[in-house]
Amino acid sequence: MISLKNNKFLILGAGNMGISFIKALLENKISASKIFILEKKISSELKKIKRTKKIKIFSDPRKLPKKFRPNIVLLAVKPNQLVSAVSEELSNTISESLIISIIAGKKMKDLKKITKNKSNIVRAMTNTPVSIGMGTSILYFDKGINKKNKNLARKFLALVGQINEVKNESVIDSFTAIYGSGPAYIYLMIESLIKISSKAGLNNSENMVIQTFLGSLLLLISSSNNAKTLRENVTSKGGTTQAALSILNSRNGLPKLLSRAINKAKQRSLELSRN
Repeated sequence: MISLKNNKFLILGAGNMGISFIKALLENKISASKIFILEKKISSELKKIKRTKKIKIFSDPRKLPKKFRPNIVLLAVKPNQLVSAVSEELSNTISESLIISIIAGKKMKDLKKITKNKSNIVRAMTNTPVSIGMGTSILYFDKGINKKNKNLARKFLALVGQINEVKNESVIDSFTAIYGSGPAYIYLMIESLIKISSKAGLNNSENMVIQTFLGSLLLLISSSNNAKTLRENVTSKGGTTQAALSILNSRNGLPKLLSRAINKAKQRSLELSRN
């Protein structure tokens, strides 16, 4: 059985996503002595983790231990920072490592060229609920990767939520548009309902809207019915819900609007890949 506990980890970039993975490793009993972080700008949250858990943080790859060879490397820097972040010294250090990239727009061919790692690379994308271990992640494996490293990558991403695999790298752009950006769509709907509720004079609008979303999702999870059936169960013929849905499901309603928005996000993801 594959275990992460005997591996050494290098986290390149400790912004929000990087920190989520650091916390997940620590929460899953990975020794702090096995976690190495490369980050120039140390946030207050990262300082707190360093103080309480004694993790090792380096601002320069040249300061890493000379014989240090990580088993697993997470690339979590911004897309425009990757080339400068992976120096000659660092590429030598990680040339035999399993490399997992969660960097938007950086294709497998780019990652191979920049890291000089020829066959142990995994492209992954995820979303912000990884911070509470409830992320939705996607994995795309390099064709030359072995079974052991595939399982290690699965185990690593499973620390922060649900994982799904794809065999076509181009699908990642669609995933980014739907699920990577997905939390923002949901938050916008919550914001909109709070404003409408408050304008209607209802007190405690924020809590009531959040409870409506939470209750609806928990009902969906616990029910044998799918979302369509549950929606139909709420919709009485000639009632208030049907009146509202006649607008939301109109020709230029919510489904069409979401489709347009997601296509726009996908196009942007493609642009980032080309740049």
